Amino acid sequence: MDLHAAQDAKEQVRQATDIVDLVGGYMQLRRQGRGYVGLCPWHDDTRPSMQVNPDRQSFKCWVCDIGGDVFSFLMRIEGLEFREALEALADRAGITLAASAPSGPAGGPGDKRALLAALAWAEERFHRCLVSDPAAEPARRYLAERGVSQESITRFHIGYSPDGWDWLAKGAASTPHSSAVLERVGLILPRKSGQGYVDRFRGRVMFPIRDLRSRPIAFGGRVLPELAAREAAGGYTPAKYVNSPEGPTYSKSDQLYALDLARDSVQKLEQIVVMEGYTDVIMAHQHGVENVVAVCGTALGERHLRLIRRFTDSIALVLDGDEAGRKRANDILELFVANQVDLRILTLPDNIDPCDFIGTPMEGQTEGRGADAFRALLAAAPDAMEHKLRTATEGMVLTADNTHDATRAVEQVLATLAKTRVGLGEATSAVMLREQGLVARLSRRFGLAEEAIRRRLAELRRGEGRPATVRREEPSLEETAPRLKASSLPVWDREALELMLLDHSTANELVAGLEPADFRSELGRRVFDFASRALDPDRQEGAVVSRLMLASEDERLKSLLVELDESAQDRAESDRARRVHDLLIGRQRRRDDADTQAGINALKRGDLDPTQEAETLQNLFATRKNRQAGS
Repeated sequence: MDLHAAQDAKEQVRQATDIVDLVGGYMQLRRQGRGYVGLCPWHDDTRPSMQVNPDRQSFKCWVCDIGGDVFSFLMRIEGLEFREALEALADRAGITLAASAPSGPAGGPGDKRALLAALAWAEERFHRCLVSDPAAEPARRYLAERGVSQESITRFHIGYSPDGWDWLAKGAASTPHSSAVLERVGLILPRKSGQGYVDRFRGRVMFPIRDLRSRPIAFGGRVLPELAAREAAGGYTPAKYVNSPEGPTYSKSDQLYALDLARDSVQKLEQIVVMEGYTDVIMAHQHGVENVVAVCGTALGERHLRLIRRFTDSIALVLDGDEAGRKRANDILELFVANQVDLRILTLPDNIDPCDFIGTPMEGQTEGRGADAFRALLAAAPDAMEHKLRTATEGMVLTADNTHDATRAVEQVLATLAKTRVGLGEATSAVMLREQGLVARLSRRFGLAEEAIRRRLAELRRGEGRPATVRREEPSLEETAPRLKASSLPVWDREALELMLLDHSTANELVAGLEPADFRSELGRRVFDFASRALDPDRQEGAVVSRLMLASEDERLKSLLVELDESAQDRAESDRARRVHDLLIGRQRRRDDADTQAGINALKRGDLDPTQEAETLQNLFATRKNRQAGS
């Protein structure tokens, strides 16, 4: 599908979504002139810095330097990818996107909407059972013993699946949710013998796993201890946790439990805390530590990292202090070091679960527990490399007899540290400072010269076998400029781009008359090239800036376009034809200057034959004469 055809669905959704209604659903707006203003949600705003333009259907916070269209706003406020924002706005407007249409009959296992509806139905049924069904009394008693409040049960939609073979399967018989759909989302299983289905989750406290749009997409089921004891007496030991299988709605490597509830706190505190258990997260939130999430039955991985970095670059990982916890920390350490994420690792004293540590405060300053004590430990948690150093040297006594152990410990730490620049280019100053501090600590700890440690680190980096950087034919705008700001553009480049945004006629004239090479900055060349491909001479409805924002999924480019358009509209009443003429004259003068300098250089080098020399001199004089005549 070409670029213009791909814009059709986005255009339909954009036209059906009013940005004032969308933004107004998240914050209070008041009219100011032709637009609206409100307090920006992304910084501590005390005076309205957020501007919403209903004519352009855009928003802009000039303090944060953030702006864009309805898609950009939803992506940032909800932490969504572009496709997720498009689907959310399409659902909001009642529009069915072609790519999300059912792959089979509507309501069948190939219909994602039917799958999500079945999961939502099951979540509500599990929750009602826990709250009011007499059969759920053991589950209510278990949660009370763990200290989970009724408010948390409601907030996290906790439920219960009774200890029966087909409670859920039978309950679905009177609903639109077919057995095929329930099986597809992992709620029921075919009987091993005979016909029919059995429930996957039986006798379990149910923890819904929700996506960023707070839609249930999977479940984690915790077996009740008394049921597990009864089963064990009969010779069968049930799994402590059973999770939904992966499928069309759920991938455990792309989800974090309770991120939909934690994201606001994560953005406010600029840190996310990752735990290992659902009840750990619930207890943390219940006691006011709300920037907490959990992995869903898998280790923290690279796809989790991409998800987290939509909200923050600072992660605190809370692990058990046992050998298994240390191994998990070491397994993921290199991933986070290589991606320059601020990773801190916290192990609670005496191998206490976070749920018990936060939920059962003890008296005394040295053995205190509770939310405040947890926050204090979190603030003092070592970064990833310090954790590596501590674990590598724990229990080690430096003597003349154990130099082998000391050397091995240093090698382990340096091998991890060597990955900080792999595939990333030059490290930031903060990374360099941390590296220098770690080298100094290694030097003091093992009595080694800092220069020797740095030399060994350099050797390890050279031996990393970093692949050669493959340059894409068209580098992205993100590569072109770390921050896309109109003020960074040369005057000529900015004038050209602002003129293009005024109307389609001017834009088409400049697209036809200019080339990317005419722009003096790399950013200007990339924006012009993008606009040239995005604009269609046969489709001139709507504002130019709206058409360009539709063609891009880059939030930073959209923010730049809004900034340029704001400036362009301030001069919209000027003589556009004259401005275009002056722009093209300026371009021609630059070309003439370049040709003149090339001719002068050729004459100085003496590498022209007599005929070429005469032609060059003639051209130089002609150019000078034309310039003096003002043509």
